[in-house]
Amino acid sequence: MEFDIIAIVIGVVAGVVAGGAITYVLLSNLMKKRSSGILAKAEAEGEAIKKEKILQAKEKFLQMKDEHEREAREREKRIQQGQEKHKQREQQ
Repeated sequence: MEFDIIAIVIGVVAGVVAGGAITYVLLSNLMKKRSSGILAKAEAEGEAIKKEKILQAKEKFLQMKDEHEREAREREKRIQQGQEKHKQREQQ
């Protein structure tokens, strides 16, 4: 009888330990898969943000380039007008 109680206690303890170990392994694997999924999603979002920022930078560059070229044309036009006025004054 005494051995039966000891055997039952040992069995319960072994079951709890084994169950805890199995639960730990299963939860550990689940968390690894979940963290991998979260990491993959974060990397994809990061790449999307990176591409969007690169596109925005290119658009800003083109805008600034157009503005610079417009200003350069305006300066050139003013210089030519000034030269023409100077020539007209010399001819008079």
